[in-house]
Amino acid sequence: MAMDSLPLILQEEILLRLDPKSFVMMRCTNKSMEHITKDPSFKSLYWSRKGSSLLHIGVHGSKLACFHPVGDVRPFCSEGPSECICFILGYCSGLILIYIDGCFCVANPLTEKYQFLDYRYMQSKKSIGFAVDQIDKATQRFKIVCITELAGPNRGETMYGFHVSAGNSWKISKTMITCHSSDLRRDMKPVYFQGGLYWLRSDRSIITFIPETEKARLIPTKFDQQVGAKLLLGAGDNSLTLISATEEMVYLYALENIFTDPKWILTRRIKNEPVHQRMLSCWYVEGFDGRHVLVRAKDKIEDVIYGYDLRANTWEVVGVVPGWSDAGLDLYQFKPSWSSVIGLQDQNNGGSMLSFFTKFRSQRRVSVECIMELIHVHFRI
Repeated sequence: MAMDSLPLILQEEILLRLDPKSFVMMRCTNKSMEHITKDPSFKSLYWSRKGSSLLHIGVHGSKLACFHPVGDVRPFCSEGPSECICFILGYCSGLILIYIDGCFCVANPLTEKYQFLDYRYMQSKKSIGFAVDQIDKATQRFKIVCITELAGPNRGETMYGFHVSAGNSWKISKTMITCHSSDLRRDMKPVYFQGGLYWLRSDRSIITFIPETEKARLIPTKFDQQVGAKLLLGAGDNSLTLISATEEMVYLYALENIFTDPKWILTRRIKNEPVHQRMLSCWYVEGFDGRHVLVRAKDKIEDVIYGYDLRANTWEVVGVVPGWSDAGLDLYQFKPSWSSVIGLQDQNNGGSMLSFFTKFRSQRRVSVECIMELIHVHFRI
C-alpha cells in the first residue's frame, strides 16, 4: 500500500515517528509528502515530539552562546567577529529574547527574522517577561513586559507597574497593584503560562500579569521550603509547577485553584541521582518544560546537565557544559517554530529600522545573526 493512499492522520503519525534523516527522505518520494513535511506547523509539531534542545549563555552576558541539539550532549558555540556582550533574557514558543547594548531583540532562528526594540529602563534581567501567543496555525505575536517596583503609599508596601511592548513601541500600562513588600526572586526567570506572566517573590507569593488584558494581581501562595533546597518556577502541561530540590530528592508541586484558593500540591518525588552522594563543587536546578527536569552538576572534572524524563522515569545526560562557561547560566529548553511572527523582519530586507542598526550598530546585528545561525543550522529539514 502506497503511503499517500493512507488517511492523512495516519500519514502524519508515521512521519512524526521518523528520525530527521528519514523525514527528509520521505519528502522526496512524492508531492503529497513534500507538501506535508514542508508545512511550517507540521515541522514545529515534528520537532516538539523530539524533545527540547538546550540553549544557554552566562548569566552576566557573553560574546558566545552554546546550543545542544536534542539528542546531542556536545556543545556547539556561536561563532563570529562580534565584540558585543549578549544576554538571552527569554524563550517562548520558538522565539528568543536577546538584550544587547541597550536594546532588546526578538528573533526566530528558524525563519531568520528579528526585530530590535530600544529600551533603557530595565531594572534587572529577571524583571523582564516574554510572552508569545499563537494567533492561528501559522502566525504568532509577541509581547515584552517589564515589571517595575516603587515604594507603596504605606510603610511595608510595594507598588508594581508594567511597561509593555508588542514590537512597535513601549507603553506604560494603566494597571498598577499595591501589596505588602517582598522582593522578586532575582535568581528566577518569570514564567509564561496560559496567557499570563508569573513572577515568584521571596515570600513565595506570585505577581501575575495578563498581557492581553493588562490585568494584574497578587497570588498569596505559601510554601514551606526545606533548608538548603533550591527552587525553580516552571510551567507544566496543565499547571504552574514549583520544583524544590535537595541533594537527596527533587519534589514537584502543582499550583491548584490558582485564582480562588491557591495551594501547592505535591505531584512527584524523584531521587536526585546526579547530585546524591557525589562530591560536587556546585549544582543547580536549571529548567523544566513539562516533561524534563534539568539539573546541572559540576565537579572538578566536568560540568554536566542531566535531564529527568517524567514519562520514562529515568535520568540521562543531555548536555556537557564547556569548561570556559560561567558558573551561572541562563538556560532555556528550546523547541523550534516556523510560524510567521508579526513585526519580525527578514534579515536581508529589514526596512528603515534595521537599516539604521546595520549602519550604526552593525555589531548588534552580527551578534544576533550568529546566535540564530547557531540554532538554525541544526533544523534544516
